[in-house]
Amino acid sequence: MQTIAAAIVIGVILHAGNHLACDFPKLINSSDDTYEQYLRNDFGGKKPSYAKLVRGAEGVTGILMVISMAIAFTLATRWFRRSLIKFPKPFDRLTGFNAFWYSHHLFVIVYILLIIHGVFLYLVHKWYKKTVCIRNLFLISFNSSECSRE
Repeated sequence: MQTIAAAIVIGVILHAGNHLACDFPKLINSSDDTYEQYLRNDFGGKKPSYAKLVRGAEGVTGILMVISMAIAFTLATRWFRRSLIKFPKPFDRLTGFNAFWYSHHLFVIVYILLIIHGVFLYLVHKWYKKTVCIRNLFLISFNSSECSRE
């Protein structure tokens, strides 16, 4: 289970880091001609700011997913799961197996947010391409070349 959690953490860091450090600055700093030609239909007549991109549906759902997963990951650690950390009342209920168990039910919310996150994608206009590429999901392939074709 720790391997899966570590893989999720690495994936989240790479995914969010790519958006925050690469995609958003590229979009914001694109030339006016490039923006008009390729991006205007998705973002409107005025270039969005960095804050507007983060506050959009994709940004908010992404942040909420990261927060939910961080809570579940933290409460799954040995110290919290086995009540090795003692908090004063009423925070003492944040430790123990029950806190671990119920925090993992947050993944239902994460999956709902993931669907919303995918539905609001920019630059993808066909509805069936706004979520995961089903063919690659079933083949358990990480080659996304089929997903990226229009």
